[in-house]
Amino acid sequence: MDKMTKQSALQAHSWAGIFLSVLLFLVCLSGTIAVFHLEFERWEQPHIQEMENVTPSAIEKAMDSFLENNTQETHHLYVVFPTSDIPRLVVENDHIAFFADTEGNLLEKEDVGFTQMLVDLHLYLNLPHSWGMILVSALGAVICALIFSGIVAHKRITKDAFKLRRKGNGQQAQIDLHNRFGLWAAPFHLLIGVTGAYFGMAGIILVTVATISYEGDRETVIDQIFTPDPVLSPQEGKPAIGKAFAQMTTLAPEKSPIFLTVHEVGEPEQFIEIYAKAPNRMIYAEGYRFDTAGNYIGVAGYEHGEWGKQLAWSMYRLHFGDFAGLISKWLYFVLGVMLTMLCVSGVEIWLAKKAHPLLASRLWYATVWGSVSALAFTAIADMLSASSLIGIFWGIMVLNVVLTILIKGLSKAIWLLLSGISVLLLLITYAVVHAEAFFTVSSLQLNGPMAVFVLWSFWRVNRLFKNEDTVRQHSDATQHNAPQPVTQA
Repeated sequence: MDKMTKQSALQAHSWAGIFLSVLLFLVCLSGTIAVFHLEFERWEQPHIQEMENVTPSAIEKAMDSFLENNTQETHHLYVVFPTSDIPRLVVENDHIAFFADTEGNLLEKEDVGFTQMLVDLHLYLNLPHSWGMILVSALGAVICALIFSGIVAHKRITKDAFKLRRKGNGQQAQIDLHNRFGLWAAPFHLLIGVTGAYFGMAGIILVTVATISYEGDRETVIDQIFTPDPVLSPQEGKPAIGKAFAQMTTLAPEKSPIFLTVHEVGEPEQFIEIYAKAPNRMIYAEGYRFDTAGNYIGVAGYEHGEWGKQLAWSMYRLHFGDFAGLISKWLYFVLGVMLTMLCVSGVEIWLAKKAHPLLASRLWYATVWGSVSALAFTAIADMLSASSLIGIFWGIMVLNVVLTILIKGLSKAIWLLLSGISVLLLLITYAVVHAEAFFTVSSLQLNGPMAVFVLWSFWRVNRLFKNEDTVRQHSDATQHNAPQPVTQA
């Protein structure tokens, strides 16, 4: 490939990354953390009773109690089974959700405000969903473009594949690390970019396919991907969800039921659908359908449908790593950290080439490490009050910018120290609020990694301060040894 092409690719790579750096970083950071969104839901209410399975009678009792106390109009009813990735029984409608115990007694309202805010940040950047989804999906396409342009721009991609130079001022090591992460994890990053772009572009794809192949008939395309509702004689009465659930042990003994949905509640077309995770398949779930009386109708056909239908139903698990338990989630977390570090190192390399402009550098550090503090304080606020979490998060982000402009001494080390302290405060607050529940599996599976981050941040801050002292001493020595101007008497 000629030199001019590589130079053009490098310029496109640099300017696209710099121009969208803050948005890309926030999406990547929140997505990396949101890999554990189900674990965060458990973490927010660690004292809730957990179980491995549940009986049909307990499900019936829980839903009956729920409907008795929640009479608002709804189009759907849901039951989340403990055989899902959250080992709890939850009954809900379109508006509210409650936990239940193994006997079907209602416990308390589900309250996962921080998790919802975190996922909303990743999927929509906390914007109105229609606009936010389009923007975030466009950023997925940008990630793909950055990967391709970065590979094209690399002059010695084969020779430098395993090179990591540690000497000098650290800038070359950072460039090498940026290139290595970008190359080694490129397949994963492309997967994340493509699946992320899909969620927002699905509507555009639907219209395009309908126009080209189905004379503009969108409903036909939707029916090809999402199996249409069954055609039944008019239904009436209370849905027999317990009877439907009891049949799953014979209909699909090898599958794990995830949740149940009652569609079109109270309408003549009402029916029950149980979604079950298929072993060794990437699709989200197969749907098993029943009429209101609990009589089995058939499957939705996602597991053995056309390849396009299976691909569409695999996008969620592919994007969030939800297909091999904690193994795939931790793999996605590590690779997500690499993608987030690509955003950080890319901007820092650009700043180094510009001789580290002071304000721009401080603002970038405030964004990177200040966002960690903002998330931690948002989680603390969720435990202590009923405030708007989106408002708190973005309010702290704006405050970080203001402080950075006003206080010139807020260096990278200071911002990293503040992020470590904020996560430590989060752990202390969590321990005070939840008391003995701090030591449950639901708590420790996230509190443990947070504690590791706190220790790492303090260690890293110590290293940064030592480096700053070394640079300062070298600068003072250089000035001391410099020739002094001769003055005449």
